[in-house]
Amino acid sequence: MWAFAVGSSSRSKSQLTFDPVNTSGTLPWHIGNLTLPTRFTCLVAALAIIAIGLEILLRRPKRAVLVRFGAAAALFFVAILLWAARTHGPSQVDFVNLTSVLVGGIAPAVVLTYGSLSGVLCERSGVVNIAIEGQFLGGAFLGSLIDSITHNFFLATLGGVVVGGLLGLVLAFFALRYRSDQIIVGVVLASLVISLGSYLNLQILTPYPQYNAGSPAPNLTIPLLAKIPILGPVLFNENGYFYLVVALVLLISFGLFRTRWGLRVRAVGEHPRAAASVGIDVIRTRYFNVVLGGMVAGVGGVALFAWQGQFQPGITSGYGYIALAGLIFGRWRPSGVVVASLLFGMSVYLANNLQTYQVPVSTSILLMFPYVVTIFIVSGLIGRVRAPAADGLPYQRD
Repeated sequence: MWAFAVGSSSRSKSQLTFDPVNTSGTLPWHIGNLTLPTRFTCLVAALAIIAIGLEILLRRPKRAVLVRFGAAAALFFVAILLWAARTHGPSQVDFVNLTSVLVGGIAPAVVLTYGSLSGVLCERSGVVNIAIEGQFLGGAFLGSLIDSITHNFFLATLGGVVVGGLLGLVLAFFALRYRSDQIIVGVVLASLVISLGSYLNLQILTPYPQYNAGSPAPNLTIPLLAKIPILGPVLFNENGYFYLVVALVLLISFGLFRTRWGLRVRAVGEHPRAAASVGIDVIRTRYFNVVLGGMVAGVGGVALFAWQGQFQPGITSGYGYIALAGLIFGRWRPSGVVVASLLFGMSVYLANNLQTYQVPVSTSILLMFPYVVTIFIVSGLIGRVRAPAADGLPYQRD
């Protein structure tokens, strides 16, 4: 309210445009621009956010707390964009292309969703996977190499599955066979892969650039649906990794909460000794889930490369750790991590692009948002969260 509403001139106006992006020849149905009074719109958004906060504070709801928080965050993002692009402001850009913002935010959100789903699979069975950052990087490196040689994203995806699964197997081996500290093993694995990626980049990709000559994955347009204004380019004109992650969210959610396999996984993650007493093989279940989670994270690394178009040593940019924040935000549920990934993906996109509007806020400050939210969540300020009871605890057969 103070920064965006009071901080705007009463004469300032903000314009929202909905120009199509990434259309690949399929143009959405045209809708006109929307001009809004900046001060009044930001004031309404601020009051709505305050109302949401007071409702949570006074009623203490047990359900949909994070949905409310997501709505408040969306209003905040809209307010900062309208304020940044206002007339009589410092920016040379006097409009916000809402379609472009949503498309730009979806790309990192897809990658983060892969990482968070990997964490769901691992931690629901009782194993903490801190190595997601390394699995992302391994998938991105091998995916770039395979795609540059074969020009085939399907083979690149298989490569990501293999390298992610192998890293998951290493994590599971030390965590389950030798009952090593899972946090330490995960950090060591991530650090090892990051260093190895830098070394291989210098030894292979730099002297032989033809092995790093990939390109972004092509979009797969869904006829007719892609013509819907705003949502068409965002949801129905994306690359195959977007549609794959949607299918994985539905599949994993159904598997965890509607199948015998999911019941066993959740039992192993909550009370492994009770699960073992009814004949469930705790170690085998955990091995399977950790390897499967590594495979999902490996595909996420290929999706990251498919978005960026080329491998760089720092391509992951901490996405693996943001995915862990999304896992906590989403309460270890596939549907929850989607909301978290969308929120964090949008914050990553805005942090990297708000400088275009000459916003007087450091990019580093904006990039801290996912981690600040995670601190609020685990401290109980945005609802209560509880990890699986046996998460991170070693198990030994009697």
